[in-house]
Amino acid sequence: MKNIFFLCLLIPFYNHSQNIAENLSLRKTDEKDTIVDVKSSWYGRSMFVSLTTGSDTKGETLSQRMDQNIEFGRSFGSVDVGIALGQFRRMVVDSTSIRYAEMRVTMDACQFGIFSNEIAVGAGALFNSKTPVMMEISSTLFAQLEEHWGLGFVFGNIDFVGDHNDSNKSFFGLYFRYGLMRNEGGILTNKLRVVETNRRHGNRRKKTVF
Repeated sequence: MKNIFFLCLLIPFYNHSQNIAENLSLRKTDEKDTIVDVKSSWYGRSMFVSLTTGSDTKGETLSQRMDQNIEFGRSFGSVDVGIALGQFRRMVVDSTSIRYAEMRVTMDACQFGIFSNEIAVGAGALFNSKTPVMMEISSTLFAQLEEHWGLGFVFGNIDFVGDHNDSNKSFFGLYFRYGLMRNEGGILTNKLRVVETNRRHGNRRKKTVF
């Protein structure tokens, strides 16, 4: 009689454990990456090292020919629009260190996989300079090494214009860019991780995007 009583107690626990095991076997979790198009996004760019050349660099040492800047802005499709802040180590016209601010527009002209070619034009001002107006045209070769950053090579020309003086410098440099990558159509893209949990017995689906 006692054995029968214990058997009656164990039957409900056994059925409950079977239901748990069945639910776990029916639940399925899938993780996958999804690429989505993005209309606009913030970006940052830094030309951490570059050298200037030109006829007006005579008398300058190698260290005095360095130009560095940092740029922040927003990407709209295949175009980056930003403000660059930087300095030239030394200018022959002024014989001093000169800081500048420049508005720059960069367009993704050609995209092939992770590699791209960009064209940039800019206009800005040199502070406390006899040639306060600066105008830039440059081209870049860029490689998107990871999802949000890459490295590139830039080369171009900058003209400096004042009331009584003007000059021109060519420059070659390396830069770092942080921002969303572009597809071969020049459209900004973002990779999202989608987690899907399916339960067949309840026909329920849960999606989590992060």
